Amino acid sequence: MPSTRTQGTSQKRKVPTSNSKLEKARVHQTNQKRKAVGGESKLMKAIKGAIVAKKTPPAPESLCGISAVVINLARRPDRWLKAQRSLAKSAPWLQAERLDAVDGKVAPPSKREVTEKWSTARLAKLFPWYKSTTIPMSPGERGCCGSHIAAWKLAANRRRPLLVIEDDAVALASFTSSLSIAVAEAPRDTGLIFLTSKDRGTTKPAGKVLMEPDFVWTTVGYLIWPKAARTLLTMLPLDMPVDNFMAWHIKQGVIKTYSVKPAALRQAQTWNVGSDVSHSDDVAHW
Repeated sequence: MPSTRTQGTSQKRKVPTSNSKLEKARVHQTNQKRKAVGGESKLMKAIKGAIVAKKTPPAPESLCGISAVVINLARRPDRWLKAQRSLAKSAPWLQAERLDAVDGKVAPPSKREVTEKWSTARLAKLFPWYKSTTIPMSPGERGCCGSHIAAWKLAANRRRPLLVIEDDAVALASFTSSLSIAVAEAPRDTGLIFLTSKDRGTTKPAGKVLMEPDFVWTTVGYLIWPKAARTLLTMLPLDMPVDNFMAWHIKQGVIKTYSVKPAALRQAQTWNVGSDVSHSDDVAHW
């Protein structure tokens, strides 16, 4: 009997030892599986990273560090979406952020930044279809002015130029090539490059794609250098709709400016069609 108890006790002691080995084997197997899963996860991450890198090509050398803001009203998310798709197709390298547009009806800009009335006298000196008169600026025009002022404030604090694009812009297939060549051949004192070739006068070639404007037409998109942005901000308040304000002072030689041909972008629709901005100067035409 004593020997039986001793043997039983000995057997009972061996059971935990056997279970312990099994448990260790299971733990080891589980750890191996976890390592395998972890390795697969890292691989998947690497693959995904390669895919993203492939989809987002680097910017051309002359455009490194350049990004964009797209001016967009909060009540027009459809336009923001279309602008994103257009830029992703023609300029996949470009980082574009939405800039909340100033709604001239809901929250108009301060009179310290944008006047409520403006005179067409300066335009009447240039274009025979204008008569000289003073007219109220429309809420849309004042909001547009305020939106571009907000973009200039961003540009003024940057080291590299900033692309300012309106949400009805359509990026063309020539976007990257025209812009990269334009920036590369632009003189050091350049302040603005308009991304269209639309002009109320006659442009002159200034390079492979650069054009000397006469009276630039539309602010659908332009590249602005920090110094030029600071210059424009010292000229507040805007006493004309922003497109006329910029074009007038550019013509006076305040900021060295170019346009491009072929154009880098265009408006989604022809001028004054489908626009959120009503034009006050229609009443000032003969």
